[in-house]
Amino acid sequence: MKQVKKHDYDTFVKELEQIDVPHEQLEASYIKSIIRFQKEKRNRQRKWQGIVVTCALLLLFVTSIRISPAFASAIAKIPGFAPLVQMITYDKGVEDILHNNYYEELGLSQTKNGLTFTLLGVIADETGMILPYTFSAPFDVRHLKIKEIELRQNGRVLPAGMSYSGYDEKETFLIEEKLEATFKDPISYDNAEFELYIQFDDEKQTEFTIPFLLKKPIAKTKIYELNEKMSFEGQHIIVKSVSISPLRTGITIALDPNNEMRILGFDDIRLLDEKGEEWTTISNGLTATGNLIDGEETVFMQSNYFREPKKLTLSIGKVKALPKGQDFIEVDFKQKKVLSKPLLQGLKVQVNKQMVTINVPTSYKDKNIGLLGTTIDANGETVYSNSGSFHRPDENIIEQTETYDIKEVVNPVRIYFTHYENFLDGTQTVDIPLK
Repeated sequence: MKQVKKHDYDTFVKELEQIDVPHEQLEASYIKSIIRFQKEKRNRQRKWQGIVVTCALLLLFVTSIRISPAFASAIAKIPGFAPLVQMITYDKGVEDILHNNYYEELGLSQTKNGLTFTLLGVIADETGMILPYTFSAPFDVRHLKIKEIELRQNGRVLPAGMSYSGYDEKETFLIEEKLEATFKDPISYDNAEFELYIQFDDEKQTEFTIPFLLKKPIAKTKIYELNEKMSFEGQHIIVKSVSISPLRTGITIALDPNNEMRILGFDDIRLLDEKGEEWTTISNGLTATGNLIDGEETVFMQSNYFREPKKLTLSIGKVKALPKGQDFIEVDFKQKKVLSKPLLQGLKVQVNKQMVTINVPTSYKDKNIGLLGTTIDANGETVYSNSGSFHRPDENIIEQTETYDIKEVVNPVRIYFTHYENFLDGTQTVDIPLK
C-alpha cells in the first residue's frame, strides 16, 4: 500500500478546512428526515389501523346482511354492493368466502358506445367462477340483453356453462348482477390470466373484452367417496360422492335402473354439522348438472368449505317420483293434440302450434319451478325448447309454457316431467368421512 507523505497529509487537511460546510442546510435536512420518518411511521400505523377497521366493517357488513333484511336493502342501494348483498342473502357459503378474504376485488371498467361495463371482482375455484358486475348507460338499460358471453384462458374459450339473472322490469340506468361460470371439468390455474368477453344486443352490438389476472391461490376441492345406498318406498338411489369447494358443494347421485318409479328430484337435501347447523341447496343460481333421466345427477348446495366441522351428515328427504310410463306427456304438434297424459289430479295440458302449456297444483309459495324437461320425438331425437315462461294463475298453481323447435320433428313427441309434487315417504342420512 502506498504511504502518504507528511507534507501531502498536511496539504490535504488544509484543503478540507477551506471547504465551506453548509451547517444550517445539514441541520434542516436532518430535521426534515426526522419529520418524514415520523410521518411515514404514523402512515404505516394508520394503514394497519385502516386494515383492521376495514376487516371489522366487512365482518359487520356480512353478518348484518344475513340478520337484518332492512340493512341488506339499504346496503344494496350503494353502487357496486348489490351483487354481493344478493349472494350473501341467498348463500351463506359466500358469507364464509368474504369472512376468509377469498373474494378477489378487480374493479375493471370499459366504456364503449355510451355503455360502461365494470367487472367488480371474482370468486374462483376448481368448479367455476362467480363474476359480479355493473352495467350502466345514460339511458334506460332494462331491455338491453346479453347476446353472448365467453370466459377465456390464454386465448382459449373455456368449456363452461354461463348463467346470469334477468334484469329489473322497472326503468333503470344501472344494472348490478353477477355472471356464473360452471366448468364441465376442473381447470388448471397455473396460468391465471383470463378474459371475460361479453356482447350486448344494442344497435351497435357493443362488445367488451375484460382481461383480468387472479393473484390469490385457488383452494383445492375436498372430495369424499361414499357409494352409499338409500331406499325410499322400495326405490333406490346411490350417493356416489360429495365434493366441497369454496363456491359449492356437489352431491353426485345415481339411480337404480331397476326402480319401478322414475325419481324426478329431491326437495330436501341438506348437510348438517355436529351443532345442527344446516347447509341447503342453492336457491339463486345453478342447482344441478347432469340429468336424472339419464341415471345420474350432481346437485349443488351451499358450501361449508371454510369450516372445520367435527362431524358432517348428509340428509335426503322429500324425494319426488312418478311411476314409469306415467312420467311424461305425449303430444302431436301437427294435429295440435295431447295424445296422452298421466292421471294426476289437477294436471292440465294444452298444445297450440309449437307451444305446450302445462298447469300443475303446487304447495310452494311464491316459487316457480321447471316442470318439463327432456323431450324426445318418434325417432328418438331430442327436441329443443326455444323459450319458456312461468305464470301463477293463483297461489296454488304453477303454469309453464314452452315453445319448441319443431322443423325436423317426427310426431308424436314425449315430454318428460322434471318436477311433480308426488313425494316418497322417509328421510335417509349418511355420515361423511371427514378424515
